[in-house]
Amino acid sequence: MAREKYEDLLSQIQEAEVVSLCRDLVRFKSVNPPGNELEIAEYVAGILREAGLIVEMVPHTPTRASVLARLKGSGEVPALLYTGHLDVVPVGAEEWLYDPFGGEVVEGKLWGRGSSDMKGGDAAMIAATKVLAAANLPLKGDLILAFTAGEEGEQLGAAEIAARPDVAPVQAVVVAEPSHNDVYIAEKGAFWLQITTHGKTAHGSMPHLGRNAIMMMVALLSELDSQAVPYEEHPLLGGFTRSINTIAGGVKTNVVPDQCTVTIDQRTVPGQDHQAILRQVEELIADLGRRLPDFRASVEVINDRIPVASSPEEPVIQRFYDVVAEVVGERPVPKGVNYYTDGVVFAPALKAPLIICGPGDAKLAHQPNEYVEVAKLVEAAKIFTLVAIQLLT
Repeated sequence: MAREKYEDLLSQIQEAEVVSLCRDLVRFKSVNPPGNELEIAEYVAGILREAGLIVEMVPHTPTRASVLARLKGSGEVPALLYTGHLDVVPVGAEEWLYDPFGGEVVEGKLWGRGSSDMKGGDAAMIAATKVLAAANLPLKGDLILAFTAGEEGEQLGAAEIAARPDVAPVQAVVVAEPSHNDVYIAEKGAFWLQITTHGKTAHGSMPHLGRNAIMMMVALLSELDSQAVPYEEHPLLGGFTRSINTIAGGVKTNVVPDQCTVTIDQRTVPGQDHQAILRQVEELIADLGRRLPDFRASVEVINDRIPVASSPEEPVIQRFYDVVAEVVGERPVPKGVNYYTDGVVFAPALKAPLIICGPGDAKLAHQPNEYVEVAKLVEAAKIFTLVAIQLLT
């Protein structure tokens, strides 16, 4: 692509407007839990409707909604999906340098909860779409925008939109999660388990009359920690990980606990079978039940997201790399991320390559004093503008 051909169009991306969009989004307190994305969804829908897009609100509950919008093309080529989430994580107890819902700009950075993860990405996509709509370019395919509720949780927005028949087919799923405008094309899966051991209460002075659920859990975790889980190292994602991250048990110091519960975060790579991992855990529980008197435990799946990895040789990914190289000055190399995004919902459902690219910095996500660099906001808006031109005209 000769970027010079579109310099007039790119000049329409004004820093002041992208900053204003991002600031407005940050000022909505769409904290999850509980979510409350309805107001910010209505704001985004209004902007896109005014820009000339076909816009639909996708309600989930009385206070939660996603937005699905479409800049129509002729249908000669498949659509392109741009997506970002509208919810943010809680602010936390630590004091911030600036109002976490103020969107203040200081020293070239826009500060606030969600600025990096990922309202900055949302703002850049909206700004790019407004420029494209105003230019009235003859698009050969639709540009679809999905702004979702609930990514920082149950991913209800992505799940509902991805299941709609009017969204497919798409050339690619572009997620504006924080990447500092680098490009990621793979993300690990998540397979979270909750394990509970079941005992019997007794007075703490007479522990022999009870069955201590915490001690049962100690035995289980000791063996689980040494359990070998089969996997093949992935070139972009590395290997499987397992982390025991919460534990709860007992009600009082002088009462033998009759229950202990842990949650386990497992991150999977392509080629792994989640059900096979579950069977391994179930077999361990059954084996402990045979070997230890009165041992009893149960396991429940609380999150199941498959890993996603796109080939760097996909033409659409190579063309995305071309655009980023033109805008940023450096061509991306194939890489992936350990966390998951709405991409694990959209990409498999739509059978499309996954691309993660956004102006935020992942190291600032979920942290106090979160910010996004203003220069990266503008850069991202230019990337999203040129990618749409490259793939849809």
